[in-house]
Amino acid sequence: REKRDGKLGATTGASKFNKTDVRYGDMALVEKEILDKVDEATMKLVHRVKMQHGDVALLDNYSCMHGRDIFDGTRMHGVSWFKSWNP
Repeated sequence: REKRDGKLGATTGASKFNKTDVRYGDMALVEKEILDKVDEATMKLVHRVKMQHGDVALLDNYSCMHGRDIFDGTRMHGVSWFKSWNP
């Protein structure tokens, strides 16, 4: 992604873009070759959503992976947790 997006600067968030270590249960690092395969499979399934002012996205963290790409403007978001219900 660095090839596509260039060097990314510091972030005010808890991590840097795609820089988080991934480890096995025994705390050994997952090999780059394995991560590359996972990334390749994941990127084939990406669905990009171009949001506009006023748009809302609801995502279930237990059923999907999600993220955000580089964008212009100020990041404004709200987070809520809801208890499951039985319809």
